[in-house]
Amino acid sequence: MCMTILFFGRLSDRFGPQITCDLPDGIDDLAALTAWLEHRHDAKGLLTEPSIKVMVDKVLVHDNPKLKGSEEIGFLPPVGGG
Repeated sequence: MCMTILFFGRLSDRFGPQITCDLPDGIDDLAALTAWLEHRHDAKGLLTEPSIKVMVDKVLVHDNPKLKGSEEIGFLPPVGGG
């Protein structure tokens, strides 16, 4: 199965706008995926900052859902501007 991971705002500068990949072996929930992404990109806690919101299949999540590998994951930093 193929998963799409989207990065918005300042996160897209660090990770690129999108990654499409198979769910790595041993990764079965959002926390494990986030840790894997941070390790893979040497992001040092960037995706786990309290201000970063996560959507799974366009639904904002506040917990650690299990993943099947076909989801669309979005990492959203706070929106700024004036």
